[in-house]
Amino acid sequence: MAHEPNNPPSPANLPVVTYAPRPPRLRRPPFIFVAVGLVAIVASWVPLVIFARARTITSLEPRIQIMQDMGVQPKFSQQQSNALFADGRADRLPIPGTVARGHLEEDDHFYRGYVRSGGDRAKPEYTFYDAFPEQIKLDDALVERGRDRFYIYCSVCHGLDGRGHGQINERALTLMQLGTPGMNWTQAADLTSSAVTVRPVGHIYNTINVGIRSMPGYGAQITDPKDRWAIVAYVRALQMAQPGPAEAPAGSGAVTEASPTK
Repeated sequence: MAHEPNNPPSPANLPVVTYAPRPPRLRRPPFIFVAVGLVAIVASWVPLVIFARARTITSLEPRIQIMQDMGVQPKFSQQQSNALFADGRADRLPIPGTVARGHLEEDDHFYRGYVRSGGDRAKPEYTFYDAFPEQIKLDDALVERGRDRFYIYCSVCHGLDGRGHGQINERALTLMQLGTPGMNWTQAADLTSSAVTVRPVGHIYNTINVGIRSMPGYGAQITDPKDRWAIVAYVRALQMAQPGPAEAPAGSGAVTEASPTK
C-alpha cells in the first residue's frame, strides 16, 4: 500500500484502535458506610432541635451549661461566715459615707422631715417641718396606703386605733405583771393623745424613720419615704377622728435643741 508523502507509515506494534486516557474513578463505597454516614448526619441535627426547643419552653430544672465560665464559682452565699474578717461575717456593711448612685437624698424635708437650723456640732438645733413635702399628694389613696402600712408595722404595738393597745404591748405588760425575769417594757404611746397631736408632721416622720427613746426606727423596713409620709397622714387621720376640738391637730414647728432622734 502506497503512503502519501505527508503521512509517515505507522509502527507495526500500534493497535488498530486507541482511546484517550481517562482519570481514575473511585469505587462505590460499601452500603454500610453510606448508611452510617447518613445516620451520623441526621444525628448531628438532634442537638440543634433540642436547643431550639429549649429556647421556647419553660422548665423547673436548670439549663444545661456546657461552658461554665463564671456560672459556677467559689463564692459566699447570704448569711455565711467568713474567717477573713474580724466579725466573721461574709456580708459586709456599706462603707460609711458612701452614697449609692441615685440616692443622694438632698431634700431634708422629704427624706428626713427636719432641717438643721442652728447650734454647733456638739449640740445642734433642728426644726421639724410642719407641712407635708411637695412630693406628697394628700388624697384618699395616700391615707389608704398609710393605713395599710400602719396595720403592718405599727398596729402590733400601737393598736389598730393608735391608742397604744396593740397585741405585743398588751402581752409585754402581762408578762411584766407576772414578774417574768428580765422583762422590761415601755408602754406604747397613744398616738391620739395631745402629746403627739401637737407634734409637727416632720417629727412623726422622723420617729417612724429613726425611732424615739425605746422605740426602734423602721426606716430599714419602710424603705420608701412616700410610705413613711403615708403613715404620717394616716396617724393625722386617726387624730382628727377622735372626739375633741373640731380643728385639725397641728405641730408647733418649734426649734428643738436635741437631736431629732430623741
